[in-house]
Amino acid sequence: MEHDLATRRDIPPAERAALRAQARAIDYGEANRDSDAVTRANAVYLTLREAAGLSAGGARPVDAIDALLSGILDAGAGGSDVPNT
Repeated sequence: MEHDLATRRDIPPAERAALRAQARAIDYGEANRDSDAVTRANAVYLTLREAAGLSAGGARPVDAIDALLSGILDAGAGGSDVPNT
């Protein structure tokens, strides 16, 4: 998360603070071995990440044009010269 926040300047300070606070809530639940608290805190954290435009893996949202071109240019999407056996 720290890498995401360091490279993304479009996330306002209040949203950054909320993400950090929720990450601390997960850490607190893990430190206390409270699986219910970890589960609840993680669900909120993932929702906050999505709202900030971050995926669970930290990648930026995919641009629609990039996704279209990627699908068109995908070598595995078309046919093949190998006969079906």
